[in-house]
Amino acid sequence: MAEVEDDTKKYVPLTEELVREALRKDKGKDAQLVSWKYKDFTKKGDNYACFVTSVEVQYKEEEHGEPLQVTYVAKLAHQITSVFMDLMNEMFEKEGSCFIEILPKMNELLRELHIDSIRTAKGYCMSLKRGKEVLLLEDLRHRKFKMFDRRRGIDVPHALLVLKELGRLHATSRLLERKLGCSLHETWPIIIEKWLEEDDVPGAEMFQKMIESQMETAAMVMEKIPNYEQVVAWIRNTKPKGMDIFKQGLKKSDKFNALNHGDCWNNNILFRYDETGAPVEVMLVDLQGMRMASVAADLSYFLYSSFTGGVRKSNLKFFMETYYDSFCSVLRAAQVPIPFSLEELIVEFRNKMILGCISGMILAPIVLSEEEDVQAFFDMTEENMDTNNRERQEKILKMSKREGGQLQDRFLSMFNEMVEAGIVPNKDVV
Repeated sequence: MAEVEDDTKKYVPLTEELVREALRKDKGKDAQLVSWKYKDFTKKGDNYACFVTSVEVQYKEEEHGEPLQVTYVAKLAHQITSVFMDLMNEMFEKEGSCFIEILPKMNELLRELHIDSIRTAKGYCMSLKRGKEVLLLEDLRHRKFKMFDRRRGIDVPHALLVLKELGRLHATSRLLERKLGCSLHETWPIIIEKWLEEDDVPGAEMFQKMIESQMETAAMVMEKIPNYEQVVAWIRNTKPKGMDIFKQGLKKSDKFNALNHGDCWNNNILFRYDETGAPVEVMLVDLQGMRMASVAADLSYFLYSSFTGGVRKSNLKFFMETYYDSFCSVLRAAQVPIPFSLEELIVEFRNKMILGCISGMILAPIVLSEEEDVQAFFDMTEENMDTNNRERQEKILKMSKREGGQLQDRFLSMFNEMVEAGIVPNKDVV
């Protein structure tokens, strides 16, 4: 048996068997495990849907060889007792299935076309035993990937890398469906999201309350800005329909349907940089939100969660063209018809702007949070939800008063775009 450090025992789910499996898949069947231990590297606010740490592994390639070292990222499901428990388990299983089953099959198709694989970490192994869920992945830090400062707002060079990769991801999922002869959710039912398909889902009422609370907070921030009374009224009139807007925006759409990342915002993207500091490669991480939906759902979510308004608005057409060219390049390589034109994509994106707006109201405060602002959403219960929502509102209102006014600027630019698009009435808004 390999040596294990004492503090490893506090992380119950990970076993030596799983560590050995990851090592074999990564280094080959002759790799011999010597020891392993946990080594935390994330901070509060980096992860919300699960606990993320790393596993430092000592191994040998020959019986008498020198010990070598490798680390793996370990994702452990939160063990909670609220109505979100089933949802959390489904999200965990979905992410594991995407890393270990779906993406490898997509990458096989790309290799046949002599195209680079989808840029995500390699998935090595997972356990879905209830209460001990764990997923072991490649540690992208070895390849010099790191998180972009989420508070700065994505700039054009970073954005182009992400949009190109989303285009490749979406297009390749359509190729896989053609090869399978059926939809992905028929082969992998775990990617079906029950809360989108069914009305009576545990936690739905709490989700609606969470959305309403976040939208009300946005209204309270906008109340402090002169001449935006109509925007405030629109937010408050719309918040009871927040859950329905999400459901409608994330429904499958035949012409635009593809496997979405589903949670594409600053925290879930890593970049590698050259010696000048310019971003040269992207990695999409945290795939627990993957779903079949319109490609524009991913685009709207990304553009309204992770950007300052000036960058988004002044480059929107360029962003759409970049995404579309990447999407089409994969299908053309496979000699598959392009399902929609650039003009149709732009119309579809505008139809999803309201989804982006609701997402922005929820995510912008998270993006701009300092460590002391972070709140564990999935720790909420029906009993403590009202208290948690009030505490979150107070934190966000304090954030809105910080020097620099980043949150107000994000909201202002977003709502101005909604006014220009005719989503929000423009009366009394300047």
